[in-house]
Amino acid sequence: MLELNTYDTPLIENKIPLKPKVKPFKKNLRRINPDLLPTIKKELEKLLGAKIIVPLRYSDWVENLVPVGKKNGEMKLCVHFRNLNKSSLRHNYPLPKMD
Repeated sequence: MLELNTYDTPLIENKIPLKPKVKPFKKNLRRINPDLLPTIKKELEKLLGAKIIVPLRYSDWVENLVPVGKKNGEMKLCVHFRNLNKSSLRHNYPLPKMD
């Protein structure tokens, strides 16, 4: 099993600038296959242990986790931030194209 590096959260924290007068979006809870719950819990514990994610008691923006199977049989957890992307301002310095 691959061990994750631990990162200093304030060092890699990113603030997302939002458009003025945007209301936060909370997605309804989506059911997950109960057979996947132990695998999801293990992946969450790994991300929490590496300080890649941190627990929040309350948040204005809520999206569901999407478990995605990898080719090697492992699972990764993804989040679709479509609503947040629509509500955020564009960065002045976008990522360069790979051309």
